[in-house]
Amino acid sequence: MYIKNLFNFKATVLKPLSHNFKDDIYLALKKYWGFSQFRALQEDIVLSVLSKKDTLALLPTGGGKSLCFQLPGLILGGTCLVVSPLIALMNDQVKNLKAKGISAVAISAAMNFKEIEIALNNAALGHVQFLYVSPERLQNDDFKKRLSYLPITLIAVDEAHCISQWGYDFRPSYLQIADVRNYFPDASVVALTASATADVVEDIQLKLNFKHKHSYRQSFSRNNLRYVVQLEEDKINRLLKLITNIGGSGIVYVRNRKKTEAIAQLLKQQKISSVAYHAGLTYTQRQTIQQQWIDNHAQVICATNAFGMGIDKPDVRFVVHLDLPDSLEAYFQEAGRGGRDGKTSYSSVFFTGADKLRLMDNYAIAFPEIEFIKQSYQAICNYYQIAVGAGSGLCVDFDIERICNSYNLQKKLVYNSIKFLEKENYVAFLDTGFESSKVMMLANKDDIYNFQLKNPKYEPLIKTLLRSYGGLFENYCFVSEKEIAYRTKINAITVTEYLQVLDKNQLLSYIGQSTIPKLIFLQDRVNAKFLEFSPVNYNKLKQIYLQRITSVIDYIENNKVCRQTQLLTYFNEFDFKDCGYCDVCISKKPKKYLKIKQQLLIELKTDPLSLKLLSLKFSKHSNEVWIKALNQLVDDNIVLFENDLYSLKNKTN
Repeated sequence: MYIKNLFNFKATVLKPLSHNFKDDIYLALKKYWGFSQFRALQEDIVLSVLSKKDTLALLPTGGGKSLCFQLPGLILGGTCLVVSPLIALMNDQVKNLKAKGISAVAISAAMNFKEIEIALNNAALGHVQFLYVSPERLQNDDFKKRLSYLPITLIAVDEAHCISQWGYDFRPSYLQIADVRNYFPDASVVALTASATADVVEDIQLKLNFKHKHSYRQSFSRNNLRYVVQLEEDKINRLLKLITNIGGSGIVYVRNRKKTEAIAQLLKQQKISSVAYHAGLTYTQRQTIQQQWIDNHAQVICATNAFGMGIDKPDVRFVVHLDLPDSLEAYFQEAGRGGRDGKTSYSSVFFTGADKLRLMDNYAIAFPEIEFIKQSYQAICNYYQIAVGAGSGLCVDFDIERICNSYNLQKKLVYNSIKFLEKENYVAFLDTGFESSKVMMLANKDDIYNFQLKNPKYEPLIKTLLRSYGGLFENYCFVSEKEIAYRTKINAITVTEYLQVLDKNQLLSYIGQSTIPKLIFLQDRVNAKFLEFSPVNYNKLKQIYLQRITSVIDYIENNKVCRQTQLLTYFNEFDFKDCGYCDVCISKKPKKYLKIKQQLLIELKTDPLSLKLLSLKFSKHSNEVWIKALNQLVDDNIVLFENDLYSLKNKTN
């Protein structure tokens, strides 16, 4: 199964399909993705990559970034190395590629040695077309050396803004990508991101050692999105009205896990089907909840910012922020998950004066004193009994609750201390690294058959595994104990026990579901007194964070400039005109509002009407205008909304 001397083995780089890339890309697009046309800029980006140019692609959320490296990676042959920061996103993309008949494997910092060894051996043999790696894995010099023996023809950097220290989600491990490039002088780089300011765009190309600056930028203008910002003390009532008025599928973003559950429960009480999604759920729970929403079995998903990456649901009609985001970059990505089908979608922010103060409080917590960061580092190392001079490469299940309770530390401050330890390259923290269970067959078919003869009670489980999951003899496959239990008529607890027995007997390798965040020590432990933090970097990051939240506050308070104009300006895009549909633009049309309000009062004068009937009567008008006028009449207590009907106040009993 294993290659004893991998370092003496060189895989053959596959040749491109032909010299006419234009024909190749359309054939591949149709064959593997089922499309006959590209989205905006996709074809230009793909051809740029195939012509061996280092390429930066700035495409808004839903702009089809993954195809921009998957398609050229497929055509170039060999292996495309993909650096991606989220384990869940890597696993989703690997699953989707496999469904298309394309070989793909993901290697994350949460994997054990055996899993990594198998994946690299398969890649060295030329059996892997796409190799996904987490950036933390590139911290390991031995791993980078192993990569050098693979037939890599393209390096794709997803979420490329993470490489910039001045970006909103900096990850120091991304800086290792430039070193990896040295092993593959003929391989070009394609970097992709959905949000980056002008400074970050420059920094990405610099840090990735672009041979020549070369970028494509799709306009961040989304003409079908309707941005609305509202000072609103009664957010829940406003949310209920919005869901009733707009209908369809939606996302409600809040700041913490408890709030997702509370809002989902409240919506259920109002007969609105809803689910809660956050990083505290198990992998299986999150997958189930996500699928319920995608399949429209739940109308609304209430989520923290852990939700959304890699989700491509086209018919999202509204995205609501009940808490203020930490940056306009994050807000733009989350808002952009609405209306991917090109139809009208609403992005609403409801805020109070207290929300602005809370954002500033979070800023204070986000930057613990350096002495506290050192104290946290020492406590974590002591908890895991790591000696000074040891621990490099150690990966542990990180239970922040126990650590904080053991050393009487504040959880939020410890969490943010870890973020700074990450920036200085001491540790890597995988907050969303939840994976389902994995199985790989170790024994050959004869040994498996003999085992079944001697142990017949395991036969249904073994047969179900072999029938249900392809490739079990070549690599680890994700499995669901619940699904296996359903198929074998054995309860899930017994399925887990049986898999553990088969693992002990070395018939297979079973890795149970991971639900706890991981902490990886990237360096040997140092004495906390000697932890090095650059005061210049610390203060610069503090300044940038303040600028970001100030930009959010400026955005919600500025009711004079078109919302889309504000966002485009922030992202250094200046070729625009007012959208005409956001709350600011609509507020500049008072005469139209007054006229429509009068028409609404006339329609409601005789009998109460449903929203559906009103929409038919006002079909010639913009939905944004007449619905906003109707809401204002409700807010002013002129019109009542009861039992799904709108009526004049003086016409009700």
